Amino acid sequence: MKIRICYIFWGFALLFLMGSIPLSAQLQFPGKPLGISSGLKAADVMYVLPPADPMEIEAAKEMNRRTNSKPLRFALERPVNLSPESHGSWSREGDLRVWRVHVLSPGAYSLGLVFDRYELLPGVKIFVYDPSMQEVKGAYTSANNKKSGILPVGHIPGEEVLIEMQVPEAMTSYGELELQSLSHAFLNTGFKSTRADCPAGDFGCSQGCEIDINCVEGDGWERVRPSVVRVYTTTLWCTGVLVNNTAYDSTPYILTAEHCLNKQYYADRSVFQFNYESAECFGEDGLLDMSISGADYLTHGDSIDFSLVKLSEIPPASFGAYYAGWERSTFQTTATVTIHHPFGDVKKISHDADIPSIPATPADVPYNGLDDYHYFSYWWVRQWDVGSTEGGSSGSPLFNQARRVIGTLSGGNAACGDSIGYDAENNRVIYNPAPNYDDYFTRFGMAWDYEEEKGNALKSWLDPENLDPMILGGFDPTSTETVQLEQKSRFQVFPNPASDRFYITSKEALRADACYSLVNLSGVLVLKGRLQGEGSMKIQCTTLPSGIYLLTVGDDSYQEHYKLILTAQ
Repeated sequence: MKIRICYIFWGFALLFLMGSIPLSAQLQFPGKPLGISSGLKAADVMYVLPPADPMEIEAAKEMNRRTNSKPLRFALERPVNLSPESHGSWSREGDLRVWRVHVLSPGAYSLGLVFDRYELLPGVKIFVYDPSMQEVKGAYTSANNKKSGILPVGHIPGEEVLIEMQVPEAMTSYGELELQSLSHAFLNTGFKSTRADCPAGDFGCSQGCEIDINCVEGDGWERVRPSVVRVYTTTLWCTGVLVNNTAYDSTPYILTAEHCLNKQYYADRSVFQFNYESAECFGEDGLLDMSISGADYLTHGDSIDFSLVKLSEIPPASFGAYYAGWERSTFQTTATVTIHHPFGDVKKISHDADIPSIPATPADVPYNGLDDYHYFSYWWVRQWDVGSTEGGSSGSPLFNQARRVIGTLSGGNAACGDSIGYDAENNRVIYNPAPNYDDYFTRFGMAWDYEEEKGNALKSWLDPENLDPMILGGFDPTSTETVQLEQKSRFQVFPNPASDRFYITSKEALRADACYSLVNLSGVLVLKGRLQGEGSMKIQCTTLPSGIYLLTVGDDSYQEHYKLILTAQ
């Protein structure tokens, strides 16, 4: 039986959902840096690292070339352990005490940062910027404090970066701050998506046949594409997907590959980038103003290539995030699509017109990375018809035509072929798909419960209501559409939408006292009560404003949750 059901009633979760309390994330706050003071000597603020080990860089590049898995190793993690007590320089400027340190890592294409003792007092601001102040990150404040004490900051182009802390003069302490490490990029991924801007060579831009999500090939995928995120783990670019759970409660679960993210250490230091895409087909570089730093590691596969983490914050409403639905069936009957960030580039889309298969023997799966996992745990995409995948695509979702996640990318041999012509209608080069074969996606159904006895399973996290569904729809927390989920219900709520009144009735004898509560999207309780007699209630709602409300009905052992829409009379 189909019922209207929506499991989003927790007060604080709703506040986060609407973006009203931006805590513990990569979110930035008002303010601007003062820049380099002319009164400071370079020797006082400069911290110069020795050149990175060329053999270490070459080993990482060789791993990119040789492995069949598809993260992009693009950076080295270099320890520094800098703090205001031991490095940099303080100055008094106006009503502020200002600390600066200027860090240089020779040869870096860009630099990222990881603060491992980040506990600022209210009123203190941190900025990170390049010497010319062309790119500025911050202000970071006490609102970015997290229980881990760790704050990763995404990359600034170039081999130099300045850190500036502003402390109000009246404050005797700023809290705690230490820069643990630098992420030193040895590949040039600081590019725009237009082909003319791509640097020559083996790196620096995604391959020529990759298709921007806002090209015609992305038509029809507008709703689900915000679920796909770029994942940065200090040394790797990968891709992940924000997935729904049976509570429909906006818990921000990110599903990606085990070989991308499999420890709390990496989860703490990762940055998850939303909506990094060109606004037009092969247009300008995308915006980088929607990211969340840090996550709680939850589980990953042992012999299955998946990982699940929970972001440190629910994405605010301004992100327009979408929680992708999923399907764990062993059989698929439709063509497939992957949406991904190849080479850390803006969001791309690839299509396969055929139905994916499951490898029959170990020989169906290539070595060098993919053989670390069960061969039968994959969906096998034998050839992409449009686009491809590459380093940085690992963890990207495989969608069926119902726009539900059925797998996540582990890797394969897929690559763009040579250019063979020109498409005048779409103003682009045509590429030969011949080399574009053999990609392997970990099946969602395998990750669901195959290693449940080891504690390595999605089920315990994505099915908090213990419904064990084969299919779960996606979830847009800002949508007014009611959610449809197959389940036998004990209660009925009608009409929905309602204007002056609505009814709650129990379909069976109540096993205990049943209550109801109604909250608005700010998490404020507006109505509550107890079902009368045999389990029925008429509820007047004429005094409530029109809008979406979240209704919970049940007792201590069982509850049902509904998205209730109230309209003006």
